[in-house]
Amino acid sequence: MDVNKVIIIVLLLVAVVGYVRLYRHYRRNIKKVRFLFDAIDNGDFSFNFPTEKRNKEDNILHQSLNRIKLFLQHTREEQMEREKYYEQILNAVDTGIMVVDSHDNILQHNQAALRLLDADVLTHMNQVKGKLKDEHLAKHETQAMLKDKHVRIIALSDVSHELSNQEVDSWIKLIRVLTHEIMNTITPVTSLSETLLKELNSEELYTAKSSSAEQAKLKQGLETIHKTGTELLAFVNNYRRFTHVPQPQPALFYVEPFLERMAMLCNHEVEIAVTPKDLLAYADESLISHVVTNLLKNAVEAFNGLQSEPTTKPSIRLHAYTNEQEAIIIDVSNNAGLIPDDIASHIFIPFFTTKPEGSGIGLSLSRQIMRVSGGSLSLHQYKAQGITTFRIIIP
Repeated sequence: MDVNKVIIIVLLLVAVVGYVRLYRHYRRNIKKVRFLFDAIDNGDFSFNFPTEKRNKEDNILHQSLNRIKLFLQHTREEQMEREKYYEQILNAVDTGIMVVDSHDNILQHNQAALRLLDADVLTHMNQVKGKLKDEHLAKHETQAMLKDKHVRIIALSDVSHELSNQEVDSWIKLIRVLTHEIMNTITPVTSLSETLLKELNSEELYTAKSSSAEQAKLKQGLETIHKTGTELLAFVNNYRRFTHVPQPQPALFYVEPFLERMAMLCNHEVEIAVTPKDLLAYADESLISHVVTNLLKNAVEAFNGLQSEPTTKPSIRLHAYTNEQEAIIIDVSNNAGLIPDDIASHIFIPFFTTKPEGSGIGLSLSRQIMRVSGGSLSLHQYKAQGITTFRIIIP
């Protein structure tokens, strides 16, 4: 065989062997890169390419792949931290937020949305269509694109508290003006009537030329003025309390013994349930006691005002527990019957009452106390059970 041919064959064999080795090396490296991205795509960053006891080329490749992994891992961790940060911000606001796709699937929501819609989970708009019609909920909707998908961002806010605050502020201003004017007018009238009554009862006035009938008539008129003035002063002072709720002095106290003391003051059997048993509240105990006492008094009066014997055993219940926001809830419930809707919508308005001897100040003052304490007082009626519940929330 010709020497040149042999050399060519040898060179070809060397080239083929080199190509095969290069191709195998290339395939191994491609598999390593594919493994890297598959692991990252699955969220697995636990792997590490060895850099010891390797040839120089493998070491360079492994070091580069490890740097890519660390960079992508760091980027992913930063993204997760940002998502947690944004989630905390969303859950910290009082506005309910929902992200809804074109098929009405709820892709994301915050805790306020669950609270406002009274739901444990939110997955589809069918769950909340009826609740969104609530007149106490204000709804604002905007359009956006999320990952090339058309979505709606729905913001919900509770306007009942805002309306309640505006209503109370308006009443306070009105009452302050009224009490100022009435007190300025009636105080001298009352003082003058007392003076005239004293003079009328003195011997000098009885020896005057006026007849006994005239004296009696004058005395009767003055007594009427005095009685009316005294009653009006008491009336105004009673309503004056509504505009001068003392500044709360909060302190820690155990809820169960507190409710037991409140029940002892109530002329009725009261069921008490506290969860957990050692539940602690941080509030002005004396102010909260005024609210609970008033609600218990109203519950007893509801039973006393029944026209017929109740079909079920009269029951008053105090139930204390915490919600997801760790606020303390005290439910004051009774089964004396539901409050009609036309009356229920007015019960927290100052001066409104359906009782012949009522002042109309009890519930409005109680709500004002909870308002200045940073909490709330609301009415909840359960028609199926015939139960009326006043809910106190202590933040």
